[in-house]
Amino acid sequence: MGRRIRFALLTIFFVFSPARSYAQSAADLLRQSAAAMGGLKALQALQNQVVESEGKQFDSSSTQQPLGPTRQINTFHYTLTRHLLQPRLRLQWEAHSLTGNPPTRWVETINGDVGMLQEESGRRVEGQAAKPTRLHPGRLATRMRDEISNPPKLILTALKSNDLKRINDVACDDKTCNVVSFSHGGDKFRVYLEAQKWLPVQTEILEDDPLEGDSSYMLKYADWRKIDGVMLPFGLRYELNGRALQEEQVKSIRQNVPLTNDVFQIPPSVYNQKTDAKPIASQWILRRVAGGVSYEDMGRPAVIQWRELAPGVHKIQGSSHATIVVEMKDYLVAVEGPLYEERTAPVIRSIKEKFPDKPIRYIIPTHHHLDHAGGIRAFMAEGAIVVVPFNAESFYQKVARAPHTRRPDSLELKKTVVTIEGFGGGAKIIGDGTHSVEVHPLPLPHADDLIVVYLPKEKLLIEADHVSPRDGKVRPGPRLDEFIPALDKLHLDVATIVGIHGDQATLEAARAAVKK
Repeated sequence: MGRRIRFALLTIFFVFSPARSYAQSAADLLRQSAAAMGGLKALQALQNQVVESEGKQFDSSSTQQPLGPTRQINTFHYTLTRHLLQPRLRLQWEAHSLTGNPPTRWVETINGDVGMLQEESGRRVEGQAAKPTRLHPGRLATRMRDEISNPPKLILTALKSNDLKRINDVACDDKTCNVVSFSHGGDKFRVYLEAQKWLPVQTEILEDDPLEGDSSYMLKYADWRKIDGVMLPFGLRYELNGRALQEEQVKSIRQNVPLTNDVFQIPPSVYNQKTDAKPIASQWILRRVAGGVSYEDMGRPAVIQWRELAPGVHKIQGSSHATIVVEMKDYLVAVEGPLYEERTAPVIRSIKEKFPDKPIRYIIPTHHHLDHAGGIRAFMAEGAIVVVPFNAESFYQKVARAPHTRRPDSLELKKTVVTIEGFGGGAKIIGDGTHSVEVHPLPLPHADDLIVVYLPKEKLLIEADHVSPRDGKVRPGPRLDEFIPALDKLHLDVATIVGIHGDQATLEAARAAVKK
């Protein structure tokens, strides 16, 4: 039993408030803010800061329920050494997961346009040195963009901007805020200053999100204290479209500390490593880092690798996430549109080159999480029917309607009518005599809208995030322990499990891992 919902894509533009004529200009407001923080000369005299902080991070897009409440994923502590006059930074991070993952420890060092990452996972032998690698350019660019929101740097950077302007006052919670905007590094910043008190209340960046489209990435300031004559916020909260990403309480700030020459040093072995990734600044990367999951494909040329699993059944690899294509007589069925447009659009181009006479009629996402549905709009733009459980319909309707004017994607450009086909009360079966594709709901704590795709003729089961075989082997874990009993209740004759992550393994190998 199912139902189809069709709707045309609505165009909604995320626009800045128009500028008005005010008695105080944007520069006047910023100079007032500098005075409230301790004076312009005091801000200009700051050379570096060493910050100790702790807090917690949240996940708003990998929730159990589609459109469900944000969940906390870890607690963390860090030490940040930042240079305020040069692009230099050293961030020592330790986090403890609340989702069953091991602790994460890493150090980022940034010196100019090159960064270094030293990671140490909880799975490593205690005390084992982590091999340093070149920091992903997108992660570097995102980190340095966030540095602009550090209030002393924020005020000084805004005052130097060529397009600084005052825009409409707004209400910030229970306060009236004067608002100024400026551009830096391709991003548009808004700075909200509490009227008459002048201290910054929050800073907002407008950017693109794969699922939510034009988005507000906000840093809110609280708990201002005077350190060495300069007022600084000790309470920080990062939000995406009003939902928490990170909350922290600064424990200490030291300023103009004597630093040794090697604090920001990057060895030639790392400095000379080559990279083909573009330095795209995106909060998406930091959210992936927070979850301890992959982000390395961001900004890199797409690698497309075809592998035939069975006659007429293909797996498109070359990334951390795969897409499966099933050939029907007159059309194609695709499973998973992952990550973001820059991954899925090249996959679709490759599909169309391989099958020029067969349209992609159906796209089946395994669940709503950001990394598994982030490229779904590229399939929507092709006119593919989105097949999802009833409880995920509203989520995908929202994804389809989201405006992407900051970084226009396929659907933003094509304005295709999107069809979402919800189902429930059992499996959704797609067949034409060539193949039969069965979509089975399998709600688990990981996601209420989780599905598996079963191909009875081939005895293949396609899954995400619970088995993820590697080289034919399956690693034991809590998710696998939940998955196998739930799968058994479907009474499917499965021989092989194909992961959206990894490769494939037998069902027997998965059962053996559960016993371990």
